Amino acid sequence: MTKSRLIAWTPAFVLWIATSLEGAAPWYDQEQPRFAKADLGRVFSGTVELQNSGRPPTLKGMAIRVGNELDPGRAGTVLYDTELLRVSAAMPDRFVMFSTWRDGLAGAGHWMGPPYVFTTRREPGWLGAQGFKDPRPSPHGPLPRSEAHYQGLYRHGTRSVLAYTIGSARVLEAPWMEVSGKVQAVTRTLELEGVQHVTAVKVLDHGQASPNPSVASAAGRSWMILEHGGQVTVAGLVAGGEVRVELKMLEDGRQVATVPASKDTVRFKILVWSGAKDLLPECLALLQASALPEPLRPLTEPGPRQWTAEVVTQGKLGEESGTYAVDTLTPPYRNPYGALMTFGGHDFFSNGDAALCTIHGEVWRVSGMDDSLQHLTWHRYATGLFQPLGLRIVGDKVHVLGRDQITRLHDLNGDQEADYYENFNNDCAIGDDIHEFATSLETDSEGYFYYSKGSNGGRTEHDGTFLRVSPDGSRLEVFATGFRFPNGAGAGPDGTLTVADQQGEWVPASRLDVIERGGFYGYMPAHHRTVQPKHYDGPLCWIPHAVDNSCGGQTWVEGDRWGPLEGRMLHLSYGTCRLFLVLEERVEGIRQGGLVQMDATFDSGAMRARFRPQDGQLYVTGLKGWQTSGTRDGCFQRVRSTGRPLRVPTGLHVHRNGLRLTFAEAMDPALLGDTESWAVEQWNYRWTKQYGSKDYRVSDPDKEGHDKVEVKRAVALDDGRAVFLELEGLQPVMQMQVRYDLGVADGTRMRGAVHHTIHALGPEWAGD
Repeated sequence: MTKSRLIAWTPAFVLWIATSLEGAAPWYDQEQPRFAKADLGRVFSGTVELQNSGRPPTLKGMAIRVGNELDPGRAGTVLYDTELLRVSAAMPDRFVMFSTWRDGLAGAGHWMGPPYVFTTRREPGWLGAQGFKDPRPSPHGPLPRSEAHYQGLYRHGTRSVLAYTIGSARVLEAPWMEVSGKVQAVTRTLELEGVQHVTAVKVLDHGQASPNPSVASAAGRSWMILEHGGQVTVAGLVAGGEVRVELKMLEDGRQVATVPASKDTVRFKILVWSGAKDLLPECLALLQASALPEPLRPLTEPGPRQWTAEVVTQGKLGEESGTYAVDTLTPPYRNPYGALMTFGGHDFFSNGDAALCTIHGEVWRVSGMDDSLQHLTWHRYATGLFQPLGLRIVGDKVHVLGRDQITRLHDLNGDQEADYYENFNNDCAIGDDIHEFATSLETDSEGYFYYSKGSNGGRTEHDGTFLRVSPDGSRLEVFATGFRFPNGAGAGPDGTLTVADQQGEWVPASRLDVIERGGFYGYMPAHHRTVQPKHYDGPLCWIPHAVDNSCGGQTWVEGDRWGPLEGRMLHLSYGTCRLFLVLEERVEGIRQGGLVQMDATFDSGAMRARFRPQDGQLYVTGLKGWQTSGTRDGCFQRVRSTGRPLRVPTGLHVHRNGLRLTFAEAMDPALLGDTESWAVEQWNYRWTKQYGSKDYRVSDPDKEGHDKVEVKRAVALDDGRAVFLELEGLQPVMQMQVRYDLGVADGTRMRGAVHHTIHALGPEWAGD
């Protein structure tokens, strides 16, 4: 082993990856993205391709590092499929590898490669009602819960234990590696309780191997030797207790371990090794010396902390010259684990601490968020999650949204580190498309969870949908359809649900939608209807590409400690790192409105915003994973009210003969009533399968461009707190821009713009 390879398998897991699989270096000796150079922990979840195996990707894969990673000859990786409850692959020495495209965030950007100990077919890992036949209508989504259900993962020191059910039986399973000389055998220790019917776990499916394998047993060990392609594979079984577990080869070529019905706990260990035939005696010696299977229940108890280092940072208070100051809660960009601070969501514990997830699979807990921010303490709370982009704390339990599932994290011993990663709900079906991120986990007043899922070309029933999960996690349903790549959502105190989608095919411009159950929001490949729709449900407002080219999430102002906006909706822009106030109205029951930019910008692509109950201020997280104007990998920032006047429009009302804008503070009546202070334009978009849309004139729909709208009269109202702009020929329009150049009583100049959408016209304004 070369020195460079030894370095590759230190706890930092310094890995390499190919930017192209053709050509030069082997797959394990090529460049890796930055995040892969971190200490990723012993578990990593993602969609994993099995290079040169002939097997399809494992869509919901959990790669578990087994053995002693400090010694490259005594470690390996076992890849679990948490949907089919199978081991889909095992590999000696190496860990998962990552694509460099978008820093490892592009679709199925992970893979394993040869040499494998073994790989298996994409089918259930346990005998079911239909044998080993896949009962699912498509190769997406988990098995029916009545047959099998993944429950979660326990972490105990260097060990990982999976918990799941097979029918009525409760199963614990712990992978590991046993080594003797040049032989590295992957082991699976299984512990079953409540086995009411005979069942079987698949060990291998070497159907092409020798039809009459050598089978032998001695001293409570049994084994099967299969020859194939000049190599041998040994499947071994070490059983404990009185219950007879047997190793068998089925007529279809599968190798299984059969488990009889039993009232007692059934415990056994499977060993699998593959290699050169001359190492067979050494493998059999290892099998015969292998210890009886260990009880797994003790490994479900909390173990020692894995992440003992605390990182302390000092925050920075923002300037207080405007209505809001943007304070920076400095992330630990430099930390003992080399982890990247790419935040995809956050929420607050009852004591005021925050939990933040990163898109590279981690959760951090931060304390010390006082007024000064001088002593922020960061703890690594969890690792190995599947690209989480949403986080919600309910009952002081962290719920993290990944592409594969909502995971509920349990700190069983109060040491600020998760010990049990519970599968709260994994019913969402996924593929391997780049846009399949699950984003923005929210809850409503009844406890339902909501999140949005990106598109995958229509390959699954949950492609491009807005999903709802029951408060207990037992049920998932499609709430609305027709989304391309929504990176933001929101749940308001009055039951309002929102989603913001990005410009792209069938999305002519970014759009902010108020969601109605059963609605279709424009992205045709994800309409999920028997009859193809000819229309879509309109957004609350369209957003010009230059204003917000990539949307974040929404939140609502809580309380009166953040200025005069209690109950109002706010919108984040990932692409421009900005914060917007949403101006909303109802006309004849139709919701419509627009955006006005607030005095706050962020260090990275702003995605999630929540108000912290302890101080009533707004906290924002974001990251830089694809196109954004942000400059840092991620941000955690506080938007704090300074008490200074709020000088943006706070209300918008459309009348048949014009617009009425309202303000929180009094404007200069002279400038407010001067038509030269205002400039109005309007245009439409085209809803087509083309990527985005150009701007088209309302006056001539075949011509590109904007129509200027004459401001015939401007009338200052309510002592300068409102204005009516008389506009001739108003009609529904997809995009209207209202620019203003105003002033206030102290002489301060105020410039800005409102961008809004008109679906319906309200009653004519008659000067009241």
